[in-house]
Amino acid sequence: MIKVTNKKDAINKIKELGLNHFPLEVFNVEDKEGVKNFFDKYKAEEYVMRNPNRTNAKFYFVKNYEEALANLAKFKKEVTIDVSYRPYKEDIVLVGDIKISKRGFGAGTVDLTARTDSEATQRNIYENPEYNLHASLDEDRVWKIPGFDKIARYISEHELYDIIVEFSVYSCKLGVKKENVVISEIRTEF
Repeated sequence: MIKVTNKKDAINKIKELGLNHFPLEVFNVEDKEGVKNFFDKYKAEEYVMRNPNRTNAKFYFVKNYEEALANLAKFKKEVTIDVSYRPYKEDIVLVGDIKISKRGFGAGTVDLTARTDSEATQRNIYENPEYNLHASLDEDRVWKIPGFDKIARYISEHELYDIIVEFSVYSCKLGVKKENVVISEIRTEF
């Protein structure tokens, strides 16, 4: 069974399990060379910097290494830098948190909070969710949700049952594995 105790652990587990995600790394704030190498390796329109040890912490969007360098002092010990999803927001099909629970011989259940609009983010899906449901997987209504089939298949293929998965489904292929489903975080205990 997968066990994740904090954000940093979630990042490591996403990589260990080979899940598709936007390029991201955790850096010591003193590791300016490592940060520069990240920007050199992953060319993108925009990046996001955040605290790897706290949920809902303040974050900063930056365009390049120089802007990132100027923001490093805002972090105490470590910083996560990842390629930003914002340049792809028009390609969003579904963004949300999902937990699929398997049952022995019957259909499992799904808990889903999600939105389909281009302004949907992991931080705002609970403010005004388009979908907020607990249902059986054999109910037609869950399969009518745009992108649900893709995230359900992804969870099945990677056996991500009984954990909360923060995800985005896109109309185009993105992330390190160039797939329609991008995993932002997985949670079990935080």
